[in-house]
Order: sequence, then C-alpha cells, then structure tokens
Amino acid sequence: GADPLAGAPSALERARVLCSWSESDPTAAAVGSTVAIHSLVSRPSMNGKVGVVVSANASTARFGVRVAGEAKALALRPANLQPAAEAVEVGRLILKAAEWSPQSHELFPEAARKRAVEVMRLGYLIAWDEERFEGREGAAPEL
Repeated sequence: GADPLAGAPSALERARVLCSWSESDPTAAAVGSTVAIHSLVSRPSMNGKVGVVVSANASTARFGVRVAGEAKALALRPANLQPAAEAVEVGRLILKAAEWSPQSHELFPEAARKRAVEVMRLGYLIAWDEERFEGREGAAPEL
C-alpha cells in the first residue's frame, strides 16, 4: 500500500521548525508538529490542550489540529497555537543528536553507540585497504 507518511516532513525537519518557531512567525508550524492551544475564545475548554498539526490551509490561514478525544480536526488560527513545551524539548534533543560528535554520542542508547562504532571501524578498514576492492564491483569485502 501507499506510505501514509510519504511527503511528510521528517522528524529532523519538524524539530528545526519547532525550535525556530516564535511568536514573530507563528505560521511556521509544520504538519506533524505537536502544538499547544491557547487564547481560544470560541471553545475555551480547548485552551491548554495539546494536539498535532495534520493540515495547513493557506486560503483560510488555518491549521487543522487533531486533539485526542475530538471527532475531527479543529481549524485553528496560528495565533492560537504554540509549540508544545515537550515537543520543543524533544526537538532540541533531535537537533543536538543530528550531528554526531563526542558530546552527542552519549545521547544514543548503548546498542546504537556500539553499532555506530562497528560501522565506523568497517568504513575505516575499507578506506585503508581500498586497493583490495578495486576492479571487484559487487564482491564482498574480505575482512
């Protein structure tokens, strides 16, 4: 079947949006962003609730926001949305981990760190003994 996430922004793209989103540009919310609802006059009971942006409508200048317990997405103005605090915290962690460094290495689970070291060692071995692989396209490395 079709991939329901095809064309959706990646977690890294959403993290960049959330961490750069400010009151000066509240239209920056990306589909998939986790947002908190505030200052809603028509349905004050929704203020403080957290939802996920599921659509953006340029002609109405509203975002479709899915909130748990609601039958359908709410059409909300950007002024009634802000990035959810938890999402910003996760976004900052994703951005920090996106570029590997000795400082970000500890952010990953131990199994992932071990696998990263194995892959780096393999890459080093292949680069170090490159002549062994020349002219043997598709051949398995003899390590």
